[in-house]
Amino acid sequence: MAKDAIEQLTEHTWLLPGPTNIGLVEREGEAFLIDSGNDKDAGRRIRKVLDEKGWNLKAIISTHSNADHIGANDYLQRLTGCEIWATPAERAFIEYPEFEPAFLWGSYPVKELRSKFFQAKPSKVTNLIEADTGTIAGDLEVLRLPGHFFGMIGILTPDGVLFLGDCMFGGKVLEKYKIPFIYDVRGYRNTIEMVKSIEADYYVVSHGEVQTDISSTAEANLSLVGELEQFLLTALERKMTGEAVLKAVCDHFGISLDYAQYALVGTTVNSFLSYLYNESKLRYEFEENVLYWMKV
Repeated sequence: MAKDAIEQLTEHTWLLPGPTNIGLVEREGEAFLIDSGNDKDAGRRIRKVLDEKGWNLKAIISTHSNADHIGANDYLQRLTGCEIWATPAERAFIEYPEFEPAFLWGSYPVKELRSKFFQAKPSKVTNLIEADTGTIAGDLEVLRLPGHFFGMIGILTPDGVLFLGDCMFGGKVLEKYKIPFIYDVRGYRNTIEMVKSIEADYYVVSHGEVQTDISSTAEANLSLVGELEQFLLTALERKMTGEAVLKAVCDHFGISLDYAQYALVGTTVNSFLSYLYNESKLRYEFEENVLYWMKV
């Protein structure tokens, strides 16, 4: 498929495939984007499609605020004056994108984490998607998808296309990166189980191929979560520091760390440690001002 190609899934729902898949719902000449991609180049690509189709950009619906999903928000909003819709938690990161690298680093971030991959340009959220929101833009159903980030949502169109954000990842992405970013382990599992029960004609994960059956991708993600949990419980038969745990995980899964992977994988490993501690499967102790984790 050509770089700038747009793929029609149904009569009114389209896909712009890319590093981050972008959804587009057209209604009487007005376009609603589902995410905007990772940078200004994605915005130019979107603008080209809209111009060719003669469509007006009404709104960007942000599934969540990671930089690779809102990277063209600023460019498109300044260009078209479009609305931006998001949940309250994601609004904070969209309007103050410096929160993302600070959250990942746990303090003022190193300069490498203030790149466009982690910190998009700020844009203005004009429409809040509250917890009790059932539909937006008339007939787009909002689904809460906890697990990957604070207030992530998915969108189910009336013509049967389910946009899933980062609630799970495609097989090639899992194969490449080994461990996806997970904030809430319990929420991640529960969301995948919920999505498995939803009938749709097409399932669009933001990082992966469009599918007509989501079950195999769902099981691959659940299997990875189970494997990581079991590895941690086995490794922590003896006490280890957090840094030692991260090294053990990376060695086991064949991950070579750089600053980006250190932040992403490290945060995910910490989320698993918190989850297992909260489930009373791990405990911790301080010894000579060093924090150690161990199995209960």
